[in-house]
Amino acid sequence: MPDSNKNQALDNIKERFALEVLDDYIKKALGKKWRDHKSTLKKQYFKKDISLEEKLQNVPPRMLRYQ
Repeated sequence: MPDSNKNQALDNIKERFALEVLDDYIKKALGKKWRDHKSTLKKQYFKKDISLEEKLQNVPPRMLRYQ
């Protein structure tokens, strides 16, 4: 996840919650959640033995088709 996205997410989190942890801890947790999310998407949608056309028809929710 790019640093600009992490900083934006960190700002959003700070607006909503009063946390007493370091910013680095929150960024590290965000990075782990992002990696876990990407891994789950790959397992469910990308690593299947189907054609590219079928994969393009089965796009994950909240994901743009060209991605």
